[in-house]
Amino acid sequence: MSKPPGATVVTAAAAAVIVAHGERGGAFSNAVLKGHAEHAAAELPHVAVAAGVLSGEPALETALADMAHRTSGPILLYPFFMAPGYFVSVKIPKRLTDAGLGDRCRVLTPLGFEPALAPIIHAKAELAAGDIGVRAGEARLLLVGHGSKVARASAEATEAVAASLRGLGGFARIETAYLEEPPFLADVVLADTRPTVVVGFFNGDGLHAAEDVPEAIGGFDGAIAYTGPVGAFPEISRLIARAIAEGIDR
Repeated sequence: MSKPPGATVVTAAAAAVIVAHGERGGAFSNAVLKGHAEHAAAELPHVAVAAGVLSGEPALETALADMAHRTSGPILLYPFFMAPGYFVSVKIPKRLTDAGLGDRCRVLTPLGFEPALAPIIHAKAELAAGDIGVRAGEARLLLVGHGSKVARASAEATEAVAASLRGLGGFARIETAYLEEPPFLADVVLADTRPTVVVGFFNGDGLHAAEDVPEAIGGFDGAIAYTGPVGAFPEISRLIARAIAEGIDR
C-alpha cells in the first residue's frame, strides 16, 4: 500500500482505528466517532488512533493507510457497533483483506458487548430518573434496540445488556423494545404508566436515535426521559481507550 499524499510518518508502538458504519446525513454521528478517537489518542500517547467509516467520510481505507504508515506494530480495529452482526463479522474483515492489511489487523469486541457498558448505562439512567423527579426504584428503564426482521444479533445484544442491567438492580422494571421487530417501542412504552427512562441502544444520533425514538415515545402520558444514544455518552470515550489499551497488552 502506498503512502497517502501528505501523510506524516510517526513512530508509534501500535495503532487503532475506531470503525463505524457511517450514517446518512450523519454529521453528528461522525463527530461523535471522531471525538472518541481524539480522546483515545490523548489517553494513549504511544498509540496512533484514527476514525473510519464503512460508508462516507472519513473512509475506513484512508484511516487504515494512515495507520499502516504510522506504526510497524499491530493495528487494532475497534468496532463502534452495538452487535457483532454482518458488518462486524463479514464486512469489516473483507475490507481489511481488500486493503491488503488483513494480516496486520485484529478486530476487537464491539461496543455493545463491552462488560463495562451496562454500569455506564445504569448510572446514566439513574441520573435521567432524577431529572424527571423520581427515584430509580419508582421508574421503568426501557432499553431500545434497533432489532431486525432477518437477523438476531441486534436483539441478542440488547437483551444481554438488559440482563446485566437487571443484575445491577435499582429500577422497578427493566424492559427491552425495538424499532424493527416485536416488541415494538411504540407498543411497549404505552403498556406501563409508571415514570420511564428510555435509553437508546445505538452508537450514534442517526435517524433511529434522533427521530424514530422521540416519535415513538411522544404519546406517553406521564413522566418520561430519553437519554439519547449510548454511543454518544461521554463515558464511552474512556471505555474505548481502555479497550484499545487492553487489546494491545494482549
